[in-house]
Formats: sequence, C-alpha cells, structure tokens
Amino acid sequence: MSHYEQLDNLVQTRVKTLAHLQHMHSGTAFYLDTVRVTPDLLADAYDNAVSAKRCWQYKYLGLSVGGLLVIANPVEFVKALNVLLLEYENETEAKRVVIPTDLFRRRQVQPNDLSNVTATFLETGVYQYLETPDLPFDLDYCQVFMSLCDALIAAYNKLIDGTEDVCGQGYLDASKRFDALIKKIIANVYKDLENMSVMVMRNELAMFLEGKQ
Repeated sequence: MSHYEQLDNLVQTRVKTLAHLQHMHSGTAFYLDTVRVTPDLLADAYDNAVSAKRCWQYKYLGLSVGGLLVIANPVEFVKALNVLLLEYENETEAKRVVIPTDLFRRRQVQPNDLSNVTATFLETGVYQYLETPDLPFDLDYCQVFMSLCDALIAAYNKLIDGTEDVCGQGYLDASKRFDALIKKIIANVYKDLENMSVMVMRNELAMFLEGKQ
C-alpha cells in the first residue's frame, strides 16, 4: 500500500468518526442505539468546569484550523498543522503566556520555513497559528464542538486533495502526528458520551426498580 493510500484510509476513517460525533451532538441521535442524546441531556452533561475549559480549547482549535485552510501548498499546510499541534498542546497544558490578540484580525498566513517555530513561540510567547481571542459572549459546547468537527473534516480532506505526488513518508508522518492529537480529543468526547449514557441507564434502572417495590 502506498503512502497516499495509507493516508487516504486514515482520512476516510477519521472523517466518518468526526461526522458521527457531530451527529451525536445534534440533539436527535441515539448513542449505541440505546440512549437518546437530547439537548437537555447534553446541556446537563457538559455543565461542569472541565467541559467549560474544553469548550474554549475547542473554540481556539477550530478557529485556528480554519485559518490554516487558506494555505495552498500541501507541504506547508501539513507543517503548519504540526506547529499548531505544538502550540495547542502548550496552551492546553496550562503553560500559556498571555499575548495580545485582536478579535477582528485574521493573521496573514505565509507559507515559509517552519523549522524553528517551536523555539520562537516558547521564547517570545507569541503563537504563529493558534488563535486565542477573548470572545464577548458565552459559548455553547455543542455548537463549538460541531464547528470544530467542520474545520477538522475540511483539514483532513485537504491532506489528501491532490497530494499524491507529495505524499511521501515525511508527509504521512506529519499527518499522523496531527491525527494523534485529534484522536485524543475524539477519545475524550466518546468517554463523555459513554459516561452520559451509563448515567441515564442507571437512573432508568433505579426508577424501574423503585416502581416495582
């Protein structure tokens, strides 16, 4: 199997998973065909400090990935995704350096040598690709997550859009490094859905047993 075929298989799998998770957060889906994931159930499940923090993180990631979609060169695009990966991990690991941001300004993305970007943001505290604006309104977790899925699906599709000629081992490895971060996010979301479903089934079982007494 060629490098491109391997990447194509990875992309198709991840896109299907992200689309499924989008559907799970639409308020009309059933998790594992057992528990209906209603808007009220989602609101209750995500009404906690951990989910609130993740919501902002997902908002930042979705904005930032969306900003990279304008990069035409596929090699520079996958490099930028890897830089964003490092910046996002730095941000989410509570090592954030407060930097000035402009809510209404979109960074001009320039395809250039990204080899020293990691050292640059650690030294200066300025992210090249990660956008962290302070938004003047509350965020809706489900809407933020579904928007993140849209951005990620577009990014995954871009990785294989006309990239047969550039998809060597290095390109594949760089794509897999970004995918590793997304897999962590997906695992957390599925864990939340599983915990939510278990809670509902336990409550329904308790009500059933109580009614039989």
